[in-house]
Amino acid sequence: MKKFILIILTMFFIPVFADTMPFYTDSIPKDAIGMYQTGENITIFSHPEANSHVLKTFQFSYNPETMPDCVFALLLNEKKLGFLYVSDIGDENWIEVIYDRQTGARGWVQTEDRFQFLPWLSFYNMYGRKYGLRLLKDAPDEIEVLHAKSEDLSQNVAKLRFVKQIRLTAVRGNWALVSVVDIDQTPKTGYLRWRSNDGVIYAFPNIK
Repeated sequence: MKKFILIILTMFFIPVFADTMPFYTDSIPKDAIGMYQTGENITIFSHPEANSHVLKTFQFSYNPETMPDCVFALLLNEKKLGFLYVSDIGDENWIEVIYDRQTGARGWVQTEDRFQFLPWLSFYNMYGRKYGLRLLKDAPDEIEVLHAKSEDLSQNVAKLRFVKQIRLTAVRGNWALVSVVDIDQTPKTGYLRWRSNDGVIYAFPNIK
């Protein structure tokens, strides 16, 4: 009985972290073209014009208990680092973002500086090279192979098993030049397909 009570108390007093990360391929819309880094507040408009209808406004405290659900594509509260998926770009620094992952609702925000919107290439070069990559949990088995070239029919260099770390060197189209540390601790270098030809992402920056 004491053990049961202890378990119940532990469940109620576990710290709430409420960070958000994509772990499955369907977490990332195929038409997403990059990421938008949020600040402490954003206003989302119906069109890429400041006088258009306001769809939503957000104030972000980065307190896990008060942060909204289903908004962020990626969120690390402790670092005050949050991103939304970007689905389109307009003129004068306007970008279309997905602000509700559950419904797919979209609207327009105007970026304040050039680093707020990161196309996939820039996002992977900035965060993938710093933190490495991780394979999404339902990535197909056939991508767990390193190739000699950034081509499906190129020679297989190594089969990945029990991956411990994927270091990113460069992104070339839908392929990433990586160095992988496997269970045998021997680094293996080659090209990994990080995205399918129709936009399904298989490997994502392992931001911590």
